[in-house]
Amino acid sequence: MVSTPGFDAKMIDCPALVTIQLVSGKWKTRILWHLRHGEAGFGELKRALPGISPKVLTDHLDALVSDGLLKRLERKEKNVVRSAYDYSDYGRTLIPVLDALGNWGLSHRA
Repeated sequence: MVSTPGFDAKMIDCPALVTIQLVSGKWKTRILWHLRHGEAGFGELKRALPGISPKVLTDHLDALVSDGLLKRLERKEKNVVRSAYDYSDYGRTLIPVLDALGNWGLSHRA
């Protein structure tokens, strides 16, 4: 879980900050949005997110795994082990929140 000085005090006033801090940034929400429909490998995520650097993608995936929202899967294809990412059971509880944010955004983007 996120550990920021003074964050626990802020959470009492606004528990939405927990969610915002976990998914904030230019890329985390996009990664999570893309994975809503199932697991994806690093290369697929890179192609789905034009403009993201491999380092930033790696850093964000590592953070989302560390926070428990995603899980890293190992897939053996022939003699090569490939990584894929998918929601953890805990992370799946975030999908309705993303849906609500997306619906709000669609109805208010004008």
